Amino acid sequence: MTTPSSSRGLRGRTLRSFLLLGAQKVVSVAVTAAGGIALARLLTPEVFGLYAILVFVITLGVRFSELGLGAALIQRRDLDLTTGLRAAFTATFALALVLGVAIVAAAPLAARWPGVSGELTAPLRWLALLVVLSSLRMPAMVLLERRLAYLPLTIAETADTVTFNAVAIAAAVAGAGLWSFVLGALAARVANLAVLWIATRWQPTVRWDRAELAPVLKFGILFQASVMIAVAGDAVVPTFVTAWGGVAAVGYLNWAATIAFLPLQVVSIAGRVLFPALSSLQAEPARFAEATERALNRVTTILYPAAALLLAGADPVVRLVFGEAWAPAVPAVRCFCLSAIIGGTSTIFVHALYGLGRPDLVFRLNLASAALLWVLTVALVPWLGFAGFAVASASLACAGVSYTALSLRRLVPLRLLPAVRVPLTASAGSAAVLAALAGFWIHDLPSLAVGAAVSAGAYVAFAGVIGGAAWRVEFLADWRTVLQG
Repeated sequence: MTTPSSSRGLRGRTLRSFLLLGAQKVVSVAVTAAGGIALARLLTPEVFGLYAILVFVITLGVRFSELGLGAALIQRRDLDLTTGLRAAFTATFALALVLGVAIVAAAPLAARWPGVSGELTAPLRWLALLVVLSSLRMPAMVLLERRLAYLPLTIAETADTVTFNAVAIAAAVAGAGLWSFVLGALAARVANLAVLWIATRWQPTVRWDRAELAPVLKFGILFQASVMIAVAGDAVVPTFVTAWGGVAAVGYLNWAATIAFLPLQVVSIAGRVLFPALSSLQAEPARFAEATERALNRVTTILYPAAALLLAGADPVVRLVFGEAWAPAVPAVRCFCLSAIIGGTSTIFVHALYGLGRPDLVFRLNLASAALLWVLTVALVPWLGFAGFAVASASLACAGVSYTALSLRRLVPLRLLPAVRVPLTASAGSAAVLAALAGFWIHDLPSLAVGAAVSAGAYVAFAGVIGGAAWRVEFLADWRTVLQG
């Protein structure tokens, strides 16, 4: 039976892990934002579009090679990790090698796609190394995440982000064009992998045993099928949008998503901590629901204002920070911000469903979403231009959050509205303040900085008033829990 002290211990470890990853993400977001500004001023939308196509192909290879085995080993606490990890590594590494070779062989086909201009064969062949390198990360990440040991992971990801931006910017200054991204991505993955292997000192062992894989394959295959279907839905951008609007349209969309989805870093952090933490509570519905509600409240307290303020100030932010060349992407940025708010909420529910061992429900959602994304994009892009994809994405986010919330409520006694009431209302108020300032006062970088600071202060004030004393006490309790660890 779980005692109160063990409950507090899990909560404390979860909160400390969240704060540790949060600190790392603050650094990563700052580096990514600064690097994004520099690269946006050094490279053209066409280069961003070509790289987006390359990233899609590589992501397809990486996701397909994973088979969901790492996630399955984290979720199943009743398995022998030592033997299961060896078999999972063997399967993942072998498949990654096969897919890497396949990408190298098929690379010339990418350059022949309608709307693509520029040589993609050589860059794609070099990036195929990322598929193999990604498979080498899996064992270390499983070992660390099962223990909620996130310090080595934060160091590895910080090294990844800093290395990518440093190498890419240096190469862009030297005139490397598309190769700036390629060199940055390869250097970053090597740095990431080196930190993880030094931290865990795991010895790679090739061992094939079907009996060891069988217990995790059911969860893993459904988990990975959901991921692959989501990737198939996103394929509409490098395929249909490229053919219709060219690589510049893809560049605008990829760049807009990168900017608008920065607030989703907090969801990424929460998901990595919540999945192993909630998996340990899957046999206790009441505690599971309480932990999910608390996580939802804490995540949306950061996610909602960040995305809402970017939505309200998208026009001055894009024009004053990144330059007029990116102004056509403003409508897409706004739609993606809305997707971040709604979709980020849905993602928390997805991690909860995975924690309950229900990847089948997520699979159904992703299957329907991918099909509808294609239908809506094909219908809207010829009418609205490349921003039609962003509109389709926001529309599907609304449907997704409804499905995941209802599915989760059938399994555990989850209360959604009380968890998001304060951050949602306060974010709407602060966004209104920034929108008003942008309309009559913000005209340069200093006024933009002051306007953003005033709006952020308004959010804190609104949250304090709406949440009342009980809400403030909850946050103080969380900090005490963290410090008692």
